[in-house]
Parts: sequence; structure tokens; C-alpha cells
Amino acid sequence: MSDRAVLGIFREKSHSPMREYDDEAILKETAAALSERIGRQIPLLSPQEFLDAGLDFKPELIFYMCEEESCLKKLRDIRESMGCTLVNTVEAVENTFRARMLDILSQEEFFPSSKIISSGETVSQCPEGGVWLKRGDFHAIESEDVIFVDSPDKFNDALGRFAKRGIKDVVVQHHIEGDIIKFYSITNFQKGKEYWFKWFYHKEQDLKGYKFSETQLLHRCQKAGSLLGLEIFGGDAIVQPDGNIFVIDVNAWPSFALFRKEAARGISNLLGDKLDEMAGSVHTEVSGQQSRPLNIIPS
Repeated sequence: MSDRAVLGIFREKSHSPMREYDDEAILKETAAALSERIGRQIPLLSPQEFLDAGLDFKPELIFYMCEEESCLKKLRDIRESMGCTLVNTVEAVENTFRARMLDILSQEEFFPSSKIISSGETVSQCPEGGVWLKRGDFHAIESEDVIFVDSPDKFNDALGRFAKRGIKDVVVQHHIEGDIIKFYSITNFQKGKEYWFKWFYHKEQDLKGYKFSETQLLHRCQKAGSLLGLEIFGGDAIVQPDGNIFVIDVNAWPSFALFRKEAARGISNLLGDKLDEMAGSVHTEVSGQQSRPLNIIPS
């Protein structure tokens, strides 16, 4: 591996429930597009292969989807000892873990009212309209990681299930009625370059088609990603009947399943530009997609 300047790392299969193929596919597509641009093959490792590999190589850049603490620690150690660039940064990935995200986004007007409680607590009331209970460490890994409850009995039952699974902290997020939107973004906020942004309606819903400002959606989603320190990310938003938009969740490097080729081009351009900057050169972006100046304004 000593002659490889770029490295990719897959996501843990345990973090890809029902998405193993999609998560692998986007990393492979990205590597293929970036290989075409830089003119050399890019090794891709599983998280375990990465953990087992020695540190006798010096990558310029590592792009990765892994999320377990052991992998993130090794990535941080490599960055500190060798000075390589990580995409996303370890800190940004950790910021998508529920408790950290709440600390960062809780004061934003576009983020729903949320708090953290212990799974060992017992509640006597449930807010009108219901709440979502979410594991407080990672993002959702399985269906039981995000539970809607609308009564004290359901609330306490869900807390007990989290406790039995060893999940101590639970995020309580108020339910917001409206149309559910999913969004994807590939953006270098430090350089002010937006490579790709896409939104679409979540399929499994009674879609009302509430009118809203796409500009506001873009700005709020991008602001959330920027505050978390992300460059490759996705998430969920809610459009209320009056058109107001809440960003309810953000995650690092989603599978981009419906738009894989578009996303891979955007990611490869982001990564390629970083490599060019390190080398002090300029390169033509992968065909079919151009970055544009980013203009984040108050939401």
C-alpha cells in the first residue's frame, strides 16, 4: 500500500441494514470516477481490513463511510501522524451522532424542539401530537432506533426497549406534521463550492404537496451540514402546511441510492479538487457536473 496516495473505506455492514449493496455501490462508483480523473486505481478496504492494515503507508486522502469508534480513532491517528486529508472529517461524522447533533443544532430555528433523557426514566405524560424517540449515540441503524410514541404507556415501553439494548441516552424530538423531504448535498463549505444538491419527497407518506421555498430548503439543509462540519451528507426535512421547513435529521455520506451516478460524479469532483489543491494544480472536473459558488444566507 506504500504507493497508494488515496484510500477508500466501506461502511460497517452492521451500520447498513438493508442497505449493504447501496452503501458499497456508492463507494465503488466514487472510486471509479476518481480513478478516471487521477489516472490510478484506488484501493478500497472493509473496516476490518483497514483496522488490520499497518501504518506503513502515507495516503494523501482517505474517503470513508465507516463510523465505529475503532475506525474513527485510527483515522484520527493517521491524520495526526501523517497529515492526510479525511472526507468527511472524523469530527463531522461524530457530530452526526444524535447527542452531538442536538448540542450543535438545538438553537437553530429550523431544528425541532428536542432533549436527551435516560432510557431508565419513567414518564407520566406524553406531549400532545406525540414525539419521536431516537437512540442517542449513532444515527438509526435499525427500525427500533427511531420510535414514534403518543401516550405515556408507549413512551415508557419504548424507553424500556432502548434500555434492554444497552442504549442509555435517548433523544426526544417533537413530532412535526407535514410533507417529508429527503435531501443530499456534496459541498466544500470551506471553499464555498457546492458540487451537488438534490431533494425529493419520501415515498411512504400521504403527500399533501404543501408549497415551500426551494431556496429556503437549500439554505437550511446547507446550514445544518455546515454547522456539523460535513461535506458529503444527506438528511430529512419537513415542510409544514404554511411552508415553513424543519431539518429533522442529518447523516454523513448516505447511500445516494436513487442518484448514485450523479452523486459519485459530485463526490469525485470534490475529492479530485482537494487532491489538486494539495498538488498545487488545476484539473477539469469529471464530465457531466460542475460545481457552483455557494451562497449561504441566514435562514
